Amino acid sequence: MSGRRVCALLVLAAACASPSGPGQLTGSVTYRERSALPEGAVVRVTLLDVSLVDAPARVIAEQELRPTGQVPIPFALAYDRAEIDPEHRYGLHAVILDAEGRVRFGTAAAHPVLTGGAPDAGEILVVRAREGAGPSGPRVLPYACADFAFRVELTAQRARLFAPGRAPLDLPAVPAASGAKYTDGSTTFWSKGGEAALTLDGVEHAGCRPQPLRAP
Repeated sequence: MSGRRVCALLVLAAACASPSGPGQLTGSVTYRERSALPEGAVVRVTLLDVSLVDAPARVIAEQELRPTGQVPIPFALAYDRAEIDPEHRYGLHAVILDAEGRVRFGTAAAHPVLTGGAPDAGEILVVRAREGAGPSGPRVLPYACADFAFRVELTAQRARLFAPGRAPLDLPAVPAASGAKYTDGSTTFWSKGGEAALTLDGVEHAGCRPQPLRAP
């Protein structure tokens, strides 16, 4: 067999082993408590790469829903199949936020999906969080604005900003009328619902939306 034919077969085998294109995880978010959803509730479902135990889970895709009814709340989370490594572990994390951005319900652990014989979603059970709780553990999200792009690593206490050409900058969490706000007095990151705004070096970048986080 010629070397050219062998190379062609290897390329074809690699393409088959690493499917690309859009994928979708469908299921529902629910809880067992006999209580109504908080007014203005937002349901956030996140697909995470949870392979590393000593690093923050990597966000693959995320969806925010504003339910008009009660639980169970259906979701259909789109993701890029090219982001999925068969050797990695993936999980779905779900939270239910109130109108002020506080976590009212959340998953105790990521719901396994996609690899290692795990299903393609199904029902995600969330449990009541302590009053006013924020997300558990850091979440790394890239944002794209009309004229700017950046990343943030979020916890309930701070946002670490990664902006082009700058050293990472830690912004402490501060009270906000709505959403989640982080500022050091000059630089401010404020997210609410599916959008965010960043004020950096006196310039406000508004209408920023979270983007898929691609592997380096």
